[in-house]
Amino acid sequence: MLDSAQSVAGEAVATARKAGRLTPVDRGRELFPWQRARELTRCSLYWMPVSGFPMPLAQRAWLLTFLERLAATASEKFGLQRAIFLQYKTVAGMTDVFLRTNQEFQPILGLSRRPGAPIGGGLSAAELKQMAKDGKEFAFNELAPDYCYWFLKKKSGRKQLETFWGHAGMSMIFTKPDPATDPPPLPFSPAFREKSKIFQMLDVDGACESAYALKDEFLPKSKQLFGVGLEDNPQYPGIPFILPFLQAGDFFAQPEQESAKWFQLFDFYVRESREDTGVLLASKTDFDEPLIDLVVTMRQDGFIYPDGK
Repeated sequence: MLDSAQSVAGEAVATARKAGRLTPVDRGRELFPWQRARELTRCSLYWMPVSGFPMPLAQRAWLLTFLERLAATASEKFGLQRAIFLQYKTVAGMTDVFLRTNQEFQPILGLSRRPGAPIGGGLSAAELKQMAKDGKEFAFNELAPDYCYWFLKKKSGRKQLETFWGHAGMSMIFTKPDPATDPPPLPFSPAFREKSKIFQMLDVDGACESAYALKDEFLPKSKQLFGVGLEDNPQYPGIPFILPFLQAGDFFAQPEQESAKWFQLFDFYVRESREDTGVLLASKTDFDEPLIDLVVTMRQDGFIYPDGK
């Protein structure tokens, strides 16, 4: 089965690269299990189906391997780094593990926003009174805005995905590194570090890394691009960032000037989407060749995407 898949992919690549070809080539067989929205030309949008959420273990394992290789490709070929986000509402079902990893991953709370949507959430006094009268239980998690966490500790990215991926709550963006986030070397010798109780008790270097991560231009830029119309909301000043919360349909339904703003913030966007029963991957430019290289290499290494449970 593996040899057959490699043969098919190899033949398709050879055909696609023949000199002088004038008509577009269907790359679907090479891209599998990803599917590209060919009718969309303003950017490259790919979708991969999953059997459901929580994600089946075999599909989750394949995707975790793929995402690490994608991050390596983004870094080595495009000079990009990834930022990882977790939806606030997903945490409700994973509270214990979220609290256990809080110190290690250093999450900060921001907002994820559907295009043009209000912050949402909250009930008026009249609505609360009516709920009490009707005997309805107040489910804060269902009524809360679409907050999301950004993990400041970039070096723990693999573990963050291994911990939370597969519950339809994670997103990633890939951006150019901001030099302002590089912390200066701390002026402490190895001998001092070994003797100091502070260095024994705390991850001082990690704390410095997290503090400098907050200098990333991503934060104010995201609010400038995606906070339009929210400026008068009382929550707005305290929101450190706003992340686009996108479904496949948004790439078709939103006007081009809106989608252009998304790619001012990031080059690649990845999200596990319950609405689309799968995973979305969007790229500012044509990403067929790097994506084909990734999935073909995974097949060669024995990673075959499972289509069932």
